[in-house]
Order: sequence, then C-alpha cells, then structure tokens
Amino acid sequence: MNIIFTIIAAPLIGWLVGKRLMASVLYLSSVAMVFSFQTLAVMIGWLGGETGFGGASDHGAFGPTPTGLPLHFESSEVWSYGALNLLITAAGLAIVALFGWLRSRRAAKAAAAA
Repeated sequence: MNIIFTIIAAPLIGWLVGKRLMASVLYLSSVAMVFSFQTLAVMIGWLGGETGFGGASDHGAFGPTPTGLPLHFESSEVWSYGALNLLITAAGLAIVALFGWLRSRRAAKAAAAA
C-alpha cells in the first residue's frame, strides 16, 4: 500500500507543489495516514487468520494466527517492518525532491527561452 501510494503520489506532489519544504511536509503527512491504515489492515488480517501478504500462515509475514493473549512475535519482525517502511518513505521523499527539481529546471529553461 505504501509502495503504491509512493509511486503515484510522490511524483505528483513533487511536480505540483511549488516549494520543496511544503511538498515534503505534504508527502510526509499523507504517507503517515497511509502507513497507519496499512499497519491496521495488516494487523487485523493477521489476527483474523486471513491468508496473503500480512496474513497468517506458517511462513507468512508474522507467522501463524495467534490463538490467545499475550501475542507471541519476534521483535525482529517489528523492526524489519519499520525499517522497510522507513526506506519506502525515504525513497518517496527523494522522488518528491527529484520532481521538484525537474519542475524548477523546466521553469528556468522556459524563462530563459522567453
């Protein structure tokens, strides 16, 4: 979900928002909402025993479906989930900056030609 959002939204935000700081803040605030929703969807899928990405299986993202409380999981699973999403967010910020730079470069060329 974060990857799809980043691929679609980061270039648009970088291109359409004039100031890089505002574009970065807009991207970060938007991706925070998507990240929260994604985390909730993955957690509910795992707890509900759904299969597929984030769902429960013996070799799934978080292991077999929990049968009771307290939940048992590896701390490395939590850290790897966070690290992967941090990398996706950093890539999104780089895309926002790249498209902002391309936009300003195109505007400078247009002003020089006029």
